[in-house]
Amino acid sequence: MIPMRGPVLGLVVVLVAAGCGVSPALETEPDPTLRVGAIISQTGVYATLGDDMEAAMHLYLEEHGGKLGGRPAELIVADDAGNPEKGQQQARWLIARERANVITGLISSPVAVSVVKEAAGTPVVIANAGADELGGPGVFRVSFTNHEHGYAAGRYAAQRYGKAGVVLMASDYSGGTQTLDGFTQGYGVKPLKRILTPYGKSEDLEPYLRRIPPDAKLLYAFYAGGEAVTFAKAFKQLGYDTKINLLTCQNLTDEDVLEAIGTDAEGITSVGLYSPALTTPENAAFVARWKAKTGRNPSAVALQSWDAMRLIDRAAGLGGDLSTALGRVGDLASPRGTFRLDATTHNPVQNWYARQYQNGVNRVIATIPPERK
Repeated sequence: MIPMRGPVLGLVVVLVAAGCGVSPALETEPDPTLRVGAIISQTGVYATLGDDMEAAMHLYLEEHGGKLGGRPAELIVADDAGNPEKGQQQARWLIARERANVITGLISSPVAVSVVKEAAGTPVVIANAGADELGGPGVFRVSFTNHEHGYAAGRYAAQRYGKAGVVLMASDYSGGTQTLDGFTQGYGVKPLKRILTPYGKSEDLEPYLRRIPPDAKLLYAFYAGGEAVTFAKAFKQLGYDTKINLLTCQNLTDEDVLEAIGTDAEGITSVGLYSPALTTPENAAFVARWKAKTGRNPSAVALQSWDAMRLIDRAAGLGGDLSTALGRVGDLASPRGTFRLDATTHNPVQNWYARQYQNGVNRVIATIPPERK
């Protein structure tokens, strides 16, 4: 089991490469160590997600002998505390003082936006943040865009529930609104109603659930973290599970919140890019490694963080300029299934999965392949 952390002060540096001394004869030669700067929320509202992100990155290095692309690797972890200004400061420190070859991590979209601006010529591999506006020639994302997340759910909803009577509900910030925009486009029909709740301020969702029209047939909801717990419990305990079909984003029933939701999550269908129940050899091996280390199933954030390290590993193995190599990796084998980065946007082209939570597991009930273009 991974032990609980104590208070984190400043920057945590973890040296994974074997050995720490440099002989005088080698001082003038290029440093062979690949320095990976990971900006992660170790404190603040996203600290739980940060725990999974950091654990997955350490696990990847442990499983690969402390090397990436055949080179000794050093993982330098910096706490952004969920704050964009602090994230920007940490990026500046990692690049200027720690000579990081690549920046990764980035749970929060506002933090990611500030870090990308600061990174300049240093490549950035985003392991979670979904803001649609993130991008650039040196920016690579292994997670998803908010629009893509909602779009996949909209496509599934139109096929599974029909194109009529949908209501959309989300927390009122970019993650919520961009996901609902994507859902509407994928669904192909204007929703009956769009209900937004104040971000981080809605402890009582009953007044908002009452706004659902009586003729509505389906509710698509986007909530994450503590808000996901609040929504799932209110929906079940107020009896809405007997009144309307529910489809949710992956965050609402991801492994990072399921323990807090408890039995109120039973039966919820969601659309996400990953499930620990996927029956592939790569996933079976990943889940076994993760469970041996933590005693629980991996979350989507853990999976994405593992794949961020895998992408850097593959790119480093190609040699040459790392930014160029990241764009040349091509297909990337993953526990979620093989995916690739779009040549223009550097966002993942991947399968999505409809998942139903049954007896403690998000079971895959349908696969939503990427659309052909």
